[in-house]
Amino acid sequence: MEHLVHSLRWLDKRIQMLLNKQWEAAPPQEDLMDPFQGLVVSEQEVQRLLLQESVLFADDGAEDEEYGELRQLEAELRDLEARSREQNVRLPLTQAASCFRLTPFEQRCLLACLAVEVDRKYEKLFAYLQDDVTCKYPTVDLVLKLLCDTPSERLESRAYLGPDGALMRYFLKGEDQAGGTWLSRPLRLDERMVRFLLHGEEAGPLLPCLDVHSPDAEWPELIWEEDVQERLQAGLSAAREGRQRVVLLTGNPGSGKLLQAGRYARSTGQALVVVDLRRAVEEERSLRTVLAQGVREAILQQGVLCVRHVQVLLEGEHSDRKLYLLLDAVRDRVDTVFLLSETPWRSADWSDTQVVEALTLQIPPDELRRTIWEKLAGGLPVADEIDWRVISGKFRFTIGQTARALQAAQHGAGWAGAGVITLDILYKACYQQVQHKLEKKAVRITPRQSFDNLILPPEQKDLLKNACAQMKFRTQVYGDWGFGRKLSYGKGLSMLFAGPPGTGKTMSAEVIARELQLEIYKIDLSQIISKYIGETEKNLHEIFSEAQLSSSILFFDEADALFGKRSEVKDSHDKHANVETAYLLQKMEEYEGITILATNFQQNIDEAFMRRLNYVVRFPFPDAEYRERIWKGMFPKETPLDEDVDFAYLAEKFQLAGGSIKNIVMSAAFLAVEEAEPVGMRHLLRAVKHELDKTGKLLLKNELEDYLHELGLK
Repeated sequence: MEHLVHSLRWLDKRIQMLLNKQWEAAPPQEDLMDPFQGLVVSEQEVQRLLLQESVLFADDGAEDEEYGELRQLEAELRDLEARSREQNVRLPLTQAASCFRLTPFEQRCLLACLAVEVDRKYEKLFAYLQDDVTCKYPTVDLVLKLLCDTPSERLESRAYLGPDGALMRYFLKGEDQAGGTWLSRPLRLDERMVRFLLHGEEAGPLLPCLDVHSPDAEWPELIWEEDVQERLQAGLSAAREGRQRVVLLTGNPGSGKLLQAGRYARSTGQALVVVDLRRAVEEERSLRTVLAQGVREAILQQGVLCVRHVQVLLEGEHSDRKLYLLLDAVRDRVDTVFLLSETPWRSADWSDTQVVEALTLQIPPDELRRTIWEKLAGGLPVADEIDWRVISGKFRFTIGQTARALQAAQHGAGWAGAGVITLDILYKACYQQVQHKLEKKAVRITPRQSFDNLILPPEQKDLLKNACAQMKFRTQVYGDWGFGRKLSYGKGLSMLFAGPPGTGKTMSAEVIARELQLEIYKIDLSQIISKYIGETEKNLHEIFSEAQLSSSILFFDEADALFGKRSEVKDSHDKHANVETAYLLQKMEEYEGITILATNFQQNIDEAFMRRLNYVVRFPFPDAEYRERIWKGMFPKETPLDEDVDFAYLAEKFQLAGGSIKNIVMSAAFLAVEEAEPVGMRHLLRAVKHELDKTGKLLLKNELEDYLHELGLK
C-alpha cells in the first residue's frame, strides 16, 4: 500500500496544480453563494469561457516551485519501485503497467481512475474540477487537463484513450455515451482491474465463459497422441523470441484439445486462461468484450491463452468478420495462444510477428479404442454380455466421449436399479454422447425387424449375416491381426441392395441396424441431388461428416436418381453426374461406418463401381413358396383370422412382392375391424383388388374362382 499512498500524493499535487490554474482564470469566490453552481450555465460563465483560451493551445502556467515538488514526489516513487524490485516485491500498479506495456500517460490515467475507488474525496474533487456535481469520475477531458503539461502532449495523449488503446480495451468499463461527447466520457475502472490494482493477482469472480487453471493444476495423463505434446513443447520453445506462438488444434469433441493445452501450460509453469466461445454465444455476450477480458486475464496471469469452440464463429452470418475479431483480439498480446476447434478452418490473416502451427487430433485406432474402453471401465460393474471389441468397433469415440459414455452408463444403471451396466444401458449412454445434424437431410428409422422376420433365400441372408460379422469383429481383424496398418482407407462397410420394389431392401437395412444396435438414417438421393454444380457434393459431404460423429448406418434409397452408365458421357450433364457418382463412392470408402445403396435397377450401375463395394446383395422377386411365408409372417399372433384364410391360394394366384403384401394385409385388417369380424378371405381379396388397382393391374375372374361371390362379382 505504501506505493499506492505515494502515488496518490503525486495525484493530489497534480489536482492542486490544476485547481490553482482554474482559480487564476476564475476565482472561486465569484460563485460561492450560487445555489445552482455546476447545474446551470450562467451568463457570467459564458463570458468567461469565451475569453478563456482553449486547452489545446493553453500553456500549463504552473510555477517552477510546483514542478519542483512534483519532481520530488516522482523521484520518491522511482526510489520505492527500485527497492521493491530488489526485494522481489510486486507492486500492482507497476506490474499492470509492465504487463500491458502502458505509457507514462496511461499509468497516470490509471491512477486517476483508481483514486475514486480508494477514497471518496476524489469524487468531490473531480466533480468540482469539472463543475458538475454529477460527474464523480474523471472524464477524458479532465485527465487530459490534469495529466498533460503542454498542448502537444494533450494532443498526443488523446490517442491513448481511443477504443483500441489498452485502457479502453482492458481497464475501463464501456460506458453508454447516449447524448454525450467523447471528451465527456467518464473513465470508470472495471471491477476486475480494481481488485487487481488493490489486491494483486487475486482473480475474484470472472465471466461464466472464462476459467483460469493455475500453473500447478492437475491434468489427466495422456493415453493417446503423446507425440503431439512433445511436438508442442519442442516447437513452441524453439520459436524465436519476440514472436507470438499460435497453435491451432482441431479435433472431435473429447479428442483432448484442452488437455493438450493444459499439459503444455503446466510444463511451462504458466496458468491456462480458457475462453469458452460456445458458452459466450449461449449467454449472448459481446464477442469483443469476452475476448478482451480473456486476453486481459491471460496478461494479468502471465499465462497461456486458450480459446475453445472456435467453430461457433464459423456458423451463421458474418463468419469472416467474427473470425477477424478473434484473430485481432489475440494478435501479439499474449506470448502463447491455443485456438481449439471441432471443425477445420484456415486463415491467411496472420502477421509476421506470429509463429502458427496447425495440428489435428485424430480418433484413436480400433485396437487402442478397445484398450481405452477396458481401462476406463476398470472397476465399474459391467455385465458379462458386453464385448469391448464390439463396442469400440461400433463407436469411433474419442477418449473424452468414452469417459462421458461410461459416466452416463453408471447413472443409467443407477436410475434403472440394475446394479450393473447392461448392454442396453451402455448403448443408450453411447448415443447420448453423439450430437449430429443428420435429421436435417435424412430420416431416422427405428429398426423393429430381426433376422427371424426376414424372409429371403439362404444366399442373401448369409450375405447380410456376413456383413454384420464384419462390423462386429472389425477391431480384432484391423487391430489384433494388424490389417488396419495395411489399409489407409476402406475400413468401413459398403453395400448395394438391388432388386424390384418391395422385395425387402429397406427391411434388410433395418435388420442390420437392429442386429448391430446402430442408428440408421434413410437418405432419399433424389432429394439430395441438385441441378447446381457442386451442390450435390456439398450435401453429401455434410451427411458423411455428421455421420462420422455417430457411426450411424447411412441407407441411400432411390440410388437410381444418381447412377447411370458412367462411361456414356453425351453432354455436360452426364459428365457432372459422373463426378457426383465418383464423389459418393469416395465418401463411402472414407467412411468407417456402414453405407447401403438401394436400387431397383442394378443394370444402371456399372461393374467398376460395384467392384469397389464390399457386398452386392441381389433381392429376387419372391416365388410362390416365399410369398406364402411372407403372407403368414405378416400377421401378428394377436390378429384374429377366419378359418377360410388360404395363404397357399393367395401366394399362388397373386405374384406380389413383400411390400405389396404388407399393404394388403394392413388394408384387410382395417376392413375387418370396421365390420367387427376376424380377417377373412373376402377382406384380403378386396384389399388385393385395391392394391392392384393402384398399379393399373387387372384382377381377372378366373383368378378368383370360388371367391367371386364374396366380392359381389357373381
